[in-house]
Amino acid sequence: MTNSTHIREEELELYALGALPEQEAAGLKLHVAACDECAMKLAQSRGEAALLSFAAREEQPAGTIKAELMARLRANEESEERHAWPYPALQETESETEVKTNRWWNRVLVPAAVALALVSLGLSWQNRRVSQALERQRQATQALQREREQTERLIALLGAPDTLTYRMVAGAGTVGSGMVRYNARIGLLACSVQLPPAPAGKTYQLWLLPRTGAPLSAGVMEEGSRANGALWLASVPANREAKAFAVTLEAEGGVAQPTGPKLLADVP
Repeated sequence: MTNSTHIREEELELYALGALPEQEAAGLKLHVAACDECAMKLAQSRGEAALLSFAAREEQPAGTIKAELMARLRANEESEERHAWPYPALQETESETEVKTNRWWNRVLVPAAVALALVSLGLSWQNRRVSQALERQRQATQALQREREQTERLIALLGAPDTLTYRMVAGAGTVGSGMVRYNARIGLLACSVQLPPAPAGKTYQLWLLPRTGAPLSAGVMEEGSRANGALWLASVPANREAKAFAVTLEAEGGVAQPTGPKLLADVP
């Protein structure tokens, strides 16, 4: 009936209409008593059900209905005394016809209103499912688009004749290796390194060391936890001649200038 935490909205809506089986309703009632979020959603569903109930016409009895009914009872008693056998009335009075007609309309309209409410709730639930599916499809399409763009950039980098290769070795006390393919003309580089997992709260950050000026950050490793053969594609300002590349261990999220130990550096 529920997911790992909360009750599905469609079941709350059915409970608000009184259409949930008794056993499921009992379990739902216990959960709502301990869950503020589900209790709020149930209150909203009950409000919607109350609004739908106004679709049925409300009948107010006439002020003289009691006197009329008592008069009919007395007339029936007198008729039974005059006749040995009770005969059915051959013609209904106008007031009796009106009462029966009103009762008939109530028997038709109330179930119709409930059925309409159930149909509306079902359509609302179906619309939510369709919207969620469309959102998942949109996210998948965007992910494929990003992957295609990354692939096109990588092909342009590796296929350019002026792309240079830099091999990297581990610093003192560190085991690892890596390689950088860099094209200064388009300001694009691809890096692949082998390093142990970064400690908690730390991440690997790649730096371009230009011939002149301060180091330029080429970004941090995605997820910031492991650099183990994954391809690291990054953009830097174009037309910056590289003297070397380095990988340092920095605080999670990266820093503006290198502060941590240099784990990898290009071979001089």
